[in-house]
Amino acid sequence: MKEDKTVAYIEKFLDEDYVSLQVNLQKLLKDYERKSKRLDKIIKQSDKQQHQMMRLNDELDDHKHNLEIKVQEEIAKREEKEKMLLQQARLASMGEMMDAVAHQWKQPISTISLMVEMMGYDFEDDLIDDKYIQEYQKKIDTQIAHMLNTLNEFRTFFRPSKDATDFDIKKTIDKVLLLIKDEFMKNTIEIEVDASQNFSLFGVENEFKHLIINIINNSKDAFIENQTEARKISIKLLVDDKCKKLEISDNAGGIPENVIENIFKANVTTKAEGKGTGIGLYMSSQIAQKHNGTLSVENVKDGAKFIFATIKR
Repeated sequence: MKEDKTVAYIEKFLDEDYVSLQVNLQKLLKDYERKSKRLDKIIKQSDKQQHQMMRLNDELDDHKHNLEIKVQEEIAKREEKEKMLLQQARLASMGEMMDAVAHQWKQPISTISLMVEMMGYDFEDDLIDDKYIQEYQKKIDTQIAHMLNTLNEFRTFFRPSKDATDFDIKKTIDKVLLLIKDEFMKNTIEIEVDASQNFSLFGVENEFKHLIINIINNSKDAFIENQTEARKISIKLLVDDKCKKLEISDNAGGIPENVIENIFKANVTTKAEGKGTGIGLYMSSQIAQKHNGTLSVENVKDGAKFIFATIKR
């Protein structure tokens, strides 16, 4: 009898344990099923995001490729534009230089013409001898040498050169002044040069001549436009422990404040419509950069000062 009760108790315990185990297993299965569904959803979302990332990467690669092409096209356009601007600047300078050469030649030709005429009178007065001929020949040679020097400077001024060398700034200034001397004398413009602290630059001298002549020609135009009376341009060379400078200043009235910040940009000019291209100072700033320097400007008393500066090496 006692054994029957024990067996019944054990069976009851096992039945309860089985029910509990079954309930727990069902809970585990449901939890697994829920987590499995969640995992599937996460995996699907991850796959979707991965596909989106791949698509975005492909689009980004396409944009990058197209951007590189556009950048190359814009660089090519800019280089072409700069070539055209440089050519326009050279043509404008050439016109001014041809006019300057014409003025430079006018005086010696007139002198030679007068000397020939005087020779006729001296011949009639029986004043011609060997000494007269020798002196006469020296005077003619002096005038011809001046004409040849002017012509040679004109030719080298526009001769394209890509060979960078060391050149003396004082000599470069002298060559420019030789070309424009008569034109500036005609407009009663005094040019003062202080080269006590002379220095040399490494680059293309003919290109640097353009920088100088663009600046002083702008001063000349400003003198004429503003009807300045006592016209003066000062060119000064400075050297210190850190840098070398070329300063060109005038008393032509200065640059309007609404223009001065953009004066080195292309197509910006202070001149009346039809009288300025806005190319000269833009090209001058480009030339300054090619010579490892900067070109800046500031208004000073009665005028403007342009400063080319390069680090002393």
